Amino acid sequence: MPLDLEQLAPILGTLFVGASTLLLTAAIGWRLAVKPTMRALMELRATRDGRDPQLARRVAELEDEVRSLKAQLTQLPEVTGSRALAEVPWRGSRDRA
Repeated sequence: MPLDLEQLAPILGTLFVGASTLLLTAAIGWRLAVKPTMRALMELRATRDGRDPQLARRVAELEDEVRSLKAQLTQLPEVTGSRALAEVPWRGSRDRA
């Protein structure tokens, strides 16, 4: 039985569209239902009472880096609106506890 390319092209097109739709649906479902948000991760960190020292160290490093970047931002001349970011009061998780 010879392979007819005229019949194979619509089948491949339909498979490609179906697979793309399934992948897009799975990605949206993952984002809505499964993937934790940053707020959920921070709440988890707050409830765990520092049981994971590596996570606590990394978050502390990120907090220090944000503080240093904000300090550098205040030293820049006022050219853009990004200086307003440095003036926003920011409290680390250690200050809240």
